[in-house]
Amino acid sequence: HQFIQPTMCKKNDQTAPTNMTTHEEKVPYPTILLPWIRAYRSTPKLYITREIDIGFSILCAFLFTILRISYRHLLVSLGWPSSPDPDTLFVSACMASFCHSSIILPGLAAALLSQPYRPCGKLSDSPPWYRDVTHAIMSYCTGYMIYDSIVGYVVETWQPGVGPVLTTDHWMFLVHHVLTSLYMISARFVGAGHMSAMILMFLGEFTAPIMNIHLILEKAMEQPEFRDSSWIPLAFVYNEQIFAFFYCIFRIFFGPLAATHLTWDLILTERGRGNVPVWLSLAWMPMCWGVLLGSIPWIQTCLETLQRGPVLSGKDEL
Repeated sequence: HQFIQPTMCKKNDQTAPTNMTTHEEKVPYPTILLPWIRAYRSTPKLYITREIDIGFSILCAFLFTILRISYRHLLVSLGWPSSPDPDTLFVSACMASFCHSSIILPGLAAALLSQPYRPCGKLSDSPPWYRDVTHAIMSYCTGYMIYDSIVGYVVETWQPGVGPVLTTDHWMFLVHHVLTSLYMISARFVGAGHMSAMILMFLGEFTAPIMNIHLILEKAMEQPEFRDSSWIPLAFVYNEQIFAFFYCIFRIFFGPLAATHLTWDLILTERGRGNVPVWLSLAWMPMCWGVLLGSIPWIQTCLETLQRGPVLSGKDEL
């Protein structure tokens, strides 16, 4: 990483916290984290506890809502069916999800690499800029979960006189959003275990941009105005291969390895049990391992995709 002096923390900078020591001012941080620090520090705070601000999450939820609506109008202008067509709603959601994961992944990577990695580590042991980055990233992700839960599973599934009509898949994603948010909020509340949440986020989100491109291309092939396109099917099958490869790598190897290590660090080490209450670490374990176990059918599908090679269903190899 390229490092710079934290310009926000210079004495002549009006946005710098006044309680920062000279040593803390000189601690370098990756340049890529500067937007996270500035965005979080410049957003009005709405604290629900001493450490947990929900103002940044609310702002992010609002911005993602605007983004999703904008994408919906963009798709209609490009010839997609007018809302509430399910394909248009679905693809606009995928486009917002692509933005979420593409923005958060570089921040997560830089944050995880900037400090010694210890899943049970205490947030107070890190410099102030890192604490702000951690709160910013987790608040950003929580804001996305809030927006997607409301817009995707209440507003867009609402039927007059009935209310939201949710399928089994809808409930599965809704529960995932709630549990993920609780994991992040509880880690921030106890001031430890944040790195366990961040490494799981990074490994889980790594394939999300590729997956969303895959889903968008899949829906595009079904649209009348794109049926004669030759590049969309070609892009689809090769994107499918790339997604299947990385999904298998991360869910078969990196995911279980990280989950095993953080389980050991949180529960089986004295420091882990001291930093994070044992009952909380135990509560995190189903969230940690449940996603990996739930990935098994997807892993099987991806392995079949890799074995089949770059072919479009019902057609010859491309």
